[in-house]
Amino acid sequence: MMVNIELENTADFAFIKQFLENIKGIKSVSVAQDDELYEDGTPKWFIDKLSEYADSLEEKDMISEEEFFANARKKVCELYSRK
Repeated sequence: MMVNIELENTADFAFIKQFLENIKGIKSVSVAQDDELYEDGTPKWFIDKLSEYADSLEEKDMISEEEFFANARKKVCELYSRK
């Protein structure tokens, strides 16, 4: 019988691996890590999804730098003005 276990909390892995290795009849405990990380700790799947999103953007989805800062200044004025 083959069993796959997917862990959300990787801190539990050491405990579970030790537990499985102590069960009689266990042949091997192998690890397939889906979450490869960059040096800064960012998961590669996240960067891949972000890249796909960036590639799907069209000109109509974007605003210019001037529009961005105009919107930011407007929002700052709204936040600081008393009503």
